[in-house]
Amino acid sequence: MKIKRSWLLRIVAGIGVFIILYSLIRHFSGFSFGERAEKYMFDTLTFVALGVFIYNRKLAADEAREKKAGEQQVEDQNPPA
Repeated sequence: MKIKRSWLLRIVAGIGVFIILYSLIRHFSGFSFGERAEKYMFDTLTFVALGVFIYNRKLAADEAREKKAGEQQVEDQNPPA
């Protein structure tokens, strides 16, 4: 099953929303997982988001390559007169 680029962007947006909501809850209620857990959590989320962005760029490059190859194939089948 191929992951669509829109889902990757949704994942990154979800990570961003989670970080913002957690920060707001922590600020207003004082709730916290602890300094070490927060550092690990935010580092992990940052690397996951970075990995998703890199994979998204790879998918975009693959799609562009496939599109260009398809256009080239059509041009080869229908040469200009």
